[in-house]
Amino acid sequence: MPGKKRGIAAIAAAAVIIIIAVAVVFIQQSSKPGKIVEQFESAVEQNKPDHLKGIIIADKNSAKLDNRSLKAMTDYLKKNNDSYETIKDNLNKQAEDKDFTDASQQISLVKQGKTWGIFDDYKLKAKTVRIKVTGQNEEDKISMAVDKGSMTLEKKKDSLYGPVLPGNYPLVITVNNKLGTFIEKKKTDAWGTSEVSVILDEDKLVQNDKRVQKDILGALDQFNRDLTIYETSNFDTSKLTNVTNTIKEGSAYLKNNFELVKNYVDEIHSQYLGAVVNLDDLDISFFDNKWSASAKALVSYNSGMKYNNARVQDLSYKSIRSYSLQYDAENKKWLIDDLEDKEPFGAEETDWEHKQEMKIDDPPVMKWSRKSKDSKL
Repeated sequence: MPGKKRGIAAIAAAAVIIIIAVAVVFIQQSSKPGKIVEQFESAVEQNKPDHLKGIIIADKNSAKLDNRSLKAMTDYLKKNNDSYETIKDNLNKQAEDKDFTDASQQISLVKQGKTWGIFDDYKLKAKTVRIKVTGQNEEDKISMAVDKGSMTLEKKKDSLYGPVLPGNYPLVITVNNKLGTFIEKKKTDAWGTSEVSVILDEDKLVQNDKRVQKDILGALDQFNRDLTIYETSNFDTSKLTNVTNTIKEGSAYLKNNFELVKNYVDEIHSQYLGAVVNLDDLDISFFDNKWSASAKALVSYNSGMKYNNARVQDLSYKSIRSYSLQYDAENKKWLIDDLEDKEPFGAEETDWEHKQEMKIDDPPVMKWSRKSKDSKL
């Protein structure tokens, strides 16, 4: 029996030795520089970024080495064959020359410690890139992510985000300002330099926002409606509910003038029929820490005035009305700051390529009477 036990122990020891020997050979072979380069090539050409796990390191420890960042790298190399061939040739040359210094290229073959304290370990070291956002306003709060939040980029300072592994990134930039929250999507190649810039055209971003457009058109429509009440209420500026003090102060003389002639007027009526807005003339900008806008619309009114013991005089009109607006951040609404009317040249609104019609079903007729002295239907 003792002899059998010694035999079993010898067999087990031999098996362990064989396993260790196989493991040693495997580790030695798989950690060779050439094998690392082959694994890199396979990951790119077969579009399997997860195969880069364990062989890619970054020159900045704070860079993320997750599936998304590895995919950004392989995506870029798949789409930019010249860059891929250059990287591949340089890596193979490093392996052949046994030159494992940290080269100036985007991805280098480097020696990184030892496995089991015996075998040299080799990695692919990537030079990371920071992403700089430009074009934003000082008041803005900006965050940046890749795709739909699959990878969030941390802001460092001076509008710099990252670092990230070199690659192609579909960025989602979120901008929060006085007007609300806006999303900008941009594809960026973070490659070939330590810093790339993403230019944010915030005016255009805001201008193309459907919610902002709706708010501005709503402000125009509200003013056009208020104007009929204003004209039939002794020109009381309090009836203009969405205008700046500039408009109110500039309109004060109308009330005084009307007081001089109202004894000769029996009745005034005013009816706002609707408008057509030229969307191509809609412009939004940020200047001097304020958001402003300009717009143009064809407006239609059915108006009339009756003098003492006379027939009603038809004062109906159509006008091309140009508006200037300011955004009231405190009350979160657009205010009319200035306007100018001019007679339309023919049916010029038919030439407007992009337009928005603002119709009114059964528009009310507002009236002022010298007897009632109040605006009413």
